[in-house]
This record gives sequence, C-alpha cells and structure tokens, in this order.
Amino acid sequence: MENNSNNPIYSVGEFSHVIKKLVETNFSYVRIRGEISRPSFPGSGHVYFTLKDTDGTIAAIIWKYTMPRLSIRPEEGIEVICTGKITTFAGQSKYQIIVDSMEVAGEGALLKMLEDRRKKLLAEGLFKQEHKKAIPYLPQIIGVITSPSGAVIKDILHRLSDRFPSHVYLWPVAVQGEGSAQQIANAIEKFNQFTDQTDIKKPDLLIVARGGGSLEDLWSFNEEIVVRAVFNSSIPVISAVGHETDTTLIDFVSDLRAPTPTGAAEKSVPVRDELIARIDELNLRLKTSFSNKLNNNKDRLNNLIKLLGKPDQIFDNKNQKLDFIYKDIENLFKNIFVEQKNKITQYAQRLIPPKVLISNLDSKQQLLDTKFKNYLENILTNKETKLNSLGQLLEASSFNRVLDRGFVLVMDNNGKPIKLSSNAPKNEKVKIKFSDEIRSAQLDIN
Repeated sequence: MENNSNNPIYSVGEFSHVIKKLVETNFSYVRIRGEISRPSFPGSGHVYFTLKDTDGTIAAIIWKYTMPRLSIRPEEGIEVICTGKITTFAGQSKYQIIVDSMEVAGEGALLKMLEDRRKKLLAEGLFKQEHKKAIPYLPQIIGVITSPSGAVIKDILHRLSDRFPSHVYLWPVAVQGEGSAQQIANAIEKFNQFTDQTDIKKPDLLIVARGGGSLEDLWSFNEEIVVRAVFNSSIPVISAVGHETDTTLIDFVSDLRAPTPTGAAEKSVPVRDELIARIDELNLRLKTSFSNKLNNNKDRLNNLIKLLGKPDQIFDNKNQKLDFIYKDIENLFKNIFVEQKNKITQYAQRLIPPKVLISNLDSKQQLLDTKFKNYLENILTNKETKLNSLGQLLEASSFNRVLDRGFVLVMDNNGKPIKLSSNAPKNEKVKIKFSDEIRSAQLDIN
C-alpha cells in the first residue's frame, strides 16, 4: 500500500478554491453550443438555465446587467451558442458558464423559434383583422422609424417628395444588433405619447422600415417587444422591412404591410399631380353638370310659361267665374232669408199676445189671493176656538178655585208648598195663601 502521508491535506473550502482557480485559468473564455432547457427568471433579474445536448449538460447563468446586451431572449428548446467564462460553484460542487453573449445556432433554430413565437402571438389574437386600423388618405405628419443612415430614409423621403410632399418626423434607431429591438419599440411608444399640445405633434401615420438582409439581420423585427409595441399603437403603422420576399412578425401585426420602404411611401400618400388632375376633372364635371341643369330648367320654365297663357286672359276668366259665384251666393242667401222669415211668421201666429197672458195671470193671482185669505181665516178661527177651550180647562183646574172653596196653601219662606207636616220647619214662620192674600203664621212646636 502506497503511503500518501506526504500529500498535502486540504479543507473542503480550500480544495474548492483550488478547483475554481484551475478551471478559470484554463477555460477563461469559451464558446459552447447546446439546447436551452428549463430557463428561470427570478425577481433578482438574473437568468438561470441548463445548456444540454445528447452527451451532457452544463449550468448557465446570465447576470442581470448582461441581459440588455443580448440579441435574443433565452427560450425553452432553442439551440444557441453561448460565449462566456467557466467557473465553479462550491456550494453544490458543480461547474457553470457565466454567459456574456448568446446567438442562435444556425438558421434552422431561428426558424423554429420564429414559428413558435408566431403561433404564440397568433393564439393571443394580435394578428386578427378586427384590430387593424385604417390608413389615413392624406396624413399631414408621417413618423418614420429607421436608421438615419443608408438608402432607406432617402428612398422614403424622395418618394414622398415625388408623390405628395409631407411633413416627416424621423426617429433614428439601430435596425439590427444588440438593443435594436428595444430602440424600435421605444420609438413607437414615444410617438404615441405626443399630442396636439406637445411641441412635436402626434403623427397621423407611422412607417417602420429597414432594408433587406438575412434572417439574423431582420431578427429585431421578430422580437415580442416590437410586435406588442406595434399592436398597442393608437397610430396606424405600415411595416416595410426587407424586400418583398422577406417576412417578419411585425408584418402580421401592422395595419398595412409594404413590400419595400419605397412601397410604404407610395401607400402613405396619393400622387399630388393625379390628385390635382382628379380635382380638375371633378370641377369640370361639376361645371358641366350645373350648366346642363341650368339650361334644362330654363327650357322647362319656357314651356310652362307657354302653357300658362296671357295674364289678362287668365284674370278675365277668373273674374267671370267669380261673378257667377257671387250671383249664386246672393241667390242662396235670398232663399235662406225668405225661408227664415216664413218660419218666424208661423211661430208668431202660434204665440199668445202678452196682454192676454198678463190678464189671465192677473185673474189667477186674484183667485189665489181669495183662496189664501179664506184658508188663513179658517185656520185662525179654529186656533182661537181651541185656545178658548184650553183656557177654560186651565181655569177650572187651577188651585185658586180650591182656595175659593175655603182651602189654604201653606208655604215656607221661599214660597215652596209644604205638603206634609213632617216637612214643615219647626218653630219657624210659614206663609199661608188664602184666596185673596198671603198671611204669615207661626206653627206650634209639635
């Protein structure tokens, strides 16, 4: 058994540090090709994923500050080439690559990622026709988002000048490479933030354009951030990216696709000379139509005048007709007056003269007066006879008649009759009424 007692003894931490230094020294900068698996996007802003192929895997990290510089975003299943530094992670005894840049490995991988993204955005409804906005017929202000150098902006301005000179705002952006997608999306959003009250007025139309190139060169116009910016734009957008055979995702979401930047300028405005010629043609047609209408009305008026005849003759006919009508009305009223007069005469014959009526009423009144007087005298005579009988009866029933026969009425001092001896006041005076007068008396004690 070999004696290893002379070999140095490391702590776990020391040995991990040795391994880390050894790996970073020998693999300070490498390029690794593989398929992205299980990408993770925690709140820290860093990105973690596994880079794999059929023979193995390696952990990969993209620091937060590196992400804005990348031309593509890590997505599940795409094959990429990662460039970076190999290091170790002592906490899990594993090695990993710190990614500085990343590119798609080949056009086939790009096409697959493009198709997957297209299906995703299609499922969200971003490409539906119902979201398309109408392109204004004659925009006053056109916003162009493209590179400030190169033939694209020159072609657009030249074509607009030939067709219909318009006011153009240029928002310069990078049209490929790192950060270009963010610049394009930002330009679209900023144009939409302008209003009629800002120093720079809000455009009526946007053109997003660049010249032709490979799939990698046009990739910025396939990024989700650009596609969603076009979809959210309240300003109509014309996409003019690449040549007629090139297709990017913003072509599906834009309100109108032009085959070339020059074609976008042609679709933006009409031809000024053609528009002037059209206006002149319509003006001529209007004048001709108005002249024809005026002549037709003039001929029609002359025909109507001929049909009317001479004014004197028209008035004479009307006056004659009016005389006949007046005569008919006069006869009609005469007949009515005669008829009414006859009716009044008939009614007058049926009436009784007022004197006769008054005489009859006077006789009736005298007869009623006589009847009333006789009736009243009979009533008074009957009442008087009845009253006399009642007076005699009352006189016969009066207690004065009793007093006349020798009886007296005993009363207390108040004049109230005393009917029982038990009710008589003791040792007090009483009043005694005789038939001729009232006397006072003193009752005995018993």
